[in-house]
Amino acid sequence: MPSIARLPSLVRSRVERLGFRTLYRLADLTYALGVATPKRTVAGTYWSYEPTNPHGDDPGLAALDRLPEDAVILDVGAHVGEHAIPLTRGTDRRVVAFEPNGESADRLARNAERNGLGDRLDLRRAGVGDANATLTFYRSTFSKCSAFDRDLATRWGASVAGTESVPVRRLDELVEGVGDERADGGGTVPPPDAVKVDVEGREGAVLRGAAETLATYRPLLVVEVHESGAAEGVAADEGTMSPDSAALREWLTAREYAVEEAEDVWICRATGESIKGR
Repeated sequence: MPSIARLPSLVRSRVERLGFRTLYRLADLTYALGVATPKRTVAGTYWSYEPTNPHGDDPGLAALDRLPEDAVILDVGAHVGEHAIPLTRGTDRRVVAFEPNGESADRLARNAERNGLGDRLDLRRAGVGDANATLTFYRSTFSKCSAFDRDLATRWGASVAGTESVPVRRLDELVEGVGDERADGGGTVPPPDAVKVDVEGREGAVLRGAAETLATYRPLLVVEVHESGAAEGVAADEGTMSPDSAALREWLTAREYAVEEAEDVWICRATGESIKGR
């Protein structure tokens, strides 16, 4: 039997659409029934109402879990807590989770409560970008496809389940010692030891809005890169890089970050000094 990756793109797209539809219907059911199961990950085991465990062996999660037990981590695009909860559970870490999708934020809160983290995990119901604004967020019938872009929210045969007006904030105006933003989306956050980004194609905007934070504190970056063409189910040729990804790598290199590619995750480590140390 050929793998899905070897199937013609049209057939592969239809198979993936069916898989997504089944997965999200199952997730709706497990949350409705309150069925939580243990999820074993490289950062430890936690409980979740999600039916699957897609980040169990995630190399980005492993890199974040190697941080000190009292590290500060900003989780931008936290979804339902697949990174935030295992990184917090059993540690003294402070994780600030940004999630613009109201339904996903509600599910994250439920998962955090199931793990006894309801009063510890700092959930911000907001997006992060390169300008302060209030934008329309398109909530997809396939939760992980939800985005500030309608086309992205309707990938793989999904449809728009609803829209929300969501505050978007620059990290440079939230991080202590860099900004002093106290508008919608919460007050200041501590200087980060790491920033994890999974925002469905808006990685560049998030990082541009954190340029001063990166220069000042030199946090570890864990970035899930979404290639151009993904919305149509067109995979990039092996060994090639989309123009958006190439531009993002160039931007990071210019700021003295070394990029290590691990599957679809970039683990980016600072190679130069912070401006605080100069």
